[in-house]
Amino acid sequence: MRKTVSSGILVLLTVSVLLGGSMPAAGLELLVKPYLNYPTTDSIVVRWETDVPASSLVRWGGAVPLEETTAAEGAHTLHEVTLDGLESGAPYFYQVVSRDDAGNEMESEVYTFGTAMEGDAAFGFVVFCDTQSNPEALRRLVEFAYAQRPAFTLIGGDLVSDGREKDHWTGHFFPNMEPLNTRVPVVPILGNHENNAQHFYDYFTLPDPEYRYRFDYGNLSVFLLDSQRPFRETSEDYRWLDKELARSKATWKIVMMHKPPYSSDENDYGDTANTRSGMGDLNARRLVPLYEKYGVDIVWNGHIHTYERTWPLMNGKAVSPKKGVLYMVTGGGGGGLENAAPVRTPLLAKVYRGHHYCYVQVNGKSLRIEAHDLDNRIFDWVELNK
Repeated sequence: MRKTVSSGILVLLTVSVLLGGSMPAAGLELLVKPYLNYPTTDSIVVRWETDVPASSLVRWGGAVPLEETTAAEGAHTLHEVTLDGLESGAPYFYQVVSRDDAGNEMESEVYTFGTAMEGDAAFGFVVFCDTQSNPEALRRLVEFAYAQRPAFTLIGGDLVSDGREKDHWTGHFFPNMEPLNTRVPVVPILGNHENNAQHFYDYFTLPDPEYRYRFDYGNLSVFLLDSQRPFRETSEDYRWLDKELARSKATWKIVMMHKPPYSSDENDYGDTANTRSGMGDLNARRLVPLYEKYGVDIVWNGHIHTYERTWPLMNGKAVSPKKGVLYMVTGGGGGGLENAAPVRTPLLAKVYRGHHYCYVQVNGKSLRIEAHDLDNRIFDWVELNK
């Protein structure tokens, strides 16, 4: 990281060196505060970033003072420590510590986290998409979302405006996602704005190959895919999803990817001022037969910077809630807002233009979704029961 010093400090440093003194060592800086990845019933991943290579140690425990320590070998700028052997569904406290070769030491505040629930235990989580810009809106939504005390955060792509630019991560996404990321594990997937950049893979610890994976929590399974990849029947992603859905015994099944198979937006899939819309991403729609075959409950997307909820759908038509798949666009995390098409589609149950997040409550065979605006008011809700 490039640092600047004032002219006065520069004069003092020059005089010190001329008189035989030495330049003071630069301090160890925390570029990205601690954040959490991929919780299981007995483990969690703790990540953080420093400006120079340093050691990686996490102090943790069920109470303060923290009595346990876990370390990773070597010196790193991107730090990754896995805590395991934990109790399921339990709260813990943690603090990260790094020391560089010059002897500078940095320690974070003490934060909290919880491990994953088991079985039919009740829990809640939050959903964001397109957190890429508008930091003021994102910070406000994050504060409201953390007040719900969610178990984890799903993010459906376009975390940043350009995933190739490091300062979009260190200057926007991570600082504006506090306090969620420091206390609530994040479960993300790529969007088109990530540009499949290495920063995404460097910053998150996810199951291989990371551009697609399955996340299990309690009686819920989430299947996350990169919608930039091809989904024809012969593709590896189609075959993977077919296999994973077939073997899932979860009560609730959610698929999350960035681009929506169904959408009634104004101009992403045809300029509705002049022509009819394609009503969604045709590549993403190739997976719809799998959703209907295996009883997927919700398909969550972003990309369109608005909120949309369809009726439960089957074969492209609205059906009974217990028979169809619910499609939701939650693209109001921070990007510039978009509009719905001027003519309402019969697939659409609710549309809303505004920044927002969703809070989801799961209790056995009941699942409730609430959509919250920038004043934390609920502007839409739906409940599914089995």
